[in-house]
Parts: sequence; C-alpha cells; structure tokens
Amino acid sequence: MSTRNRTPLIEKLLALDSPEIKQNWLDCAKLEIGPEHIEELIALALDEDLNCAPSDSREVWVPVHAWRALAQLHAASAAGPLTKLLRRIEEDDDDWVSEELPGVFGMIGTPAIPVLSEYLRANDHSVYARVAAAHGLQCIGTEHPEARDEVVAVLSGQLAAYKENDPDLNGFLISRLLDLHAVEAALLMKQAFDADCVELFIMGDWEDAQIELGLKSAREKPPRPTPLDLLLRRELASPEPTPLVAEEETRPITRQARRKAEREAAKERARRKDEGGSGK
Repeated sequence: MSTRNRTPLIEKLLALDSPEIKQNWLDCAKLEIGPEHIEELIALALDEDLNCAPSDSREVWVPVHAWRALAQLHAASAAGPLTKLLRRIEEDDDDWVSEELPGVFGMIGTPAIPVLSEYLRANDHSVYARVAAAHGLQCIGTEHPEARDEVVAVLSGQLAAYKENDPDLNGFLISRLLDLHAVEAALLMKQAFDADCVELFIMGDWEDAQIELGLKSAREKPPRPTPLDLLLRRELASPEPTPLVAEEETRPITRQARRKAEREAAKERARRKDEGGSGK
C-alpha cells in the first residue's frame, strides 16, 4: 500500500466492499466521515500509489471511496485537486475517472464551475480529459438549475472555437449542450456542423441535434452511418460479437442506444480489472 500511515479514515475505507461504477457508494453519515476529513480525503483520492495498487487489492479502491465521500460532503475545496485525476483517462486508461468524476463535480456543485471552465479552455490538457471537464460542467448545470445558463455559456464559449478544437471535443460539447436543451446554442452548433468540424459518431449530425432540441420532428435525409454506428447496431441486436454489418443497413441508431452501448462497454471494462493501466 501507500507509504502513508494507516489512519482511522483509511481503515474505514479499506473495510468497504469493492465498488462498481456509479454503484455501491459509501454512506458518510454512517461511517462518521465529515468535513474534518476533507483534506485527508483529497490526499487519498490523488495518491498515486493507491491509484496504481494491484487490481485484486482493497487499496486500489480507496481513491474511489475518497472521491465519493468528497462528493457527498459537497467539498468545494476538492474541485481543483480532483481535476489532476483527469489526465488518467488517457494516460492510464482509467474508466473510473471518466465515468465517475463528472458526477462528483456535479455533486460538489457551482464552486467547481470556475475550475472546470479553466481546465476546459486549456489546450495543453488531453482531449478526453477536457471532455470529462465538459461533462462535469453539464452535470452541475443539470443538478443545479440555477447554474444552467452559466454552464451553457461556458460550453458554448468553448464550442465557438470549433475550428481550433478537436472534432471529438466539438462532438461532446454539442452532446452536453443537448443534455441541457441549449436551444440558444443552436446556431453555433449548426456552424460547427457546416464547417465539418464535428465527429458525427458521438451524437449524430445537425439533423439529429435539431430533433433533440425540438426544432425538427423527424429527419429529412437518411443518416450517414459511421463505423461505430454499424458496429453498435450489430452489437445491440446480438449478444454475441459479430463482424461489422454492411454499410447499406442504414436503420437509424438513437443517441439513447448509443449511450446504452457506451455504458455497457464501460461496465465490461470495469469487470476486466486485471487489464489496462488503471489497476482497477
């Protein structure tokens, strides 16, 4: 385990059952974990030795329990430090960070908006770390309706740089704006699509976006299938892995189905704890 001392807090977290992504959360009140533990919880969440502990150990789950506790405590002071974990998404293939930290930021609430906004704007961070920051902002806007307009402004501000952004980032920015039903950003979305600066596999094309915003009731043109569409259609239709279907099969795949497949894939990756660099 980490070289840090086995404090009473660590002992409590080590005694917990192994979690599942977005499930089996600890109960801070029951465990008598309170604001006085925030500083130590931040240190545990960031502890590199714990994050890289063997996958069959209890130590590897301590950071997960720690950031979940910080979320329950609405620990504003944890927002900045926790962004240091976002690099693990690409550097360590850490699905736990990408799946859970956005929701943690959502529970921390509005104090995390400036931190995530700055992180999102920084081009020196990896694309999917910035995608997670955008997701965290959307979670805040959803959980705290009074912050919705501020969050939409931040996401739209980044999307305005669509020509400089990675197409994947643009796709996820639009996806998060759609989650917030940001009709006010529709023209900007269209400009990004028209400039061919959006990766279509993420949420579809401009027609799909219009339908989600309630600006259009149905498609006028058949959707252009992407390789991911073709794969997901077959995977959703069959429990067994199968080759890609022929490109002529153009049955539309919904964004909900796409997200379902993504969630199932995330669960499968989590079960394969012995694989990847995250140790989880």
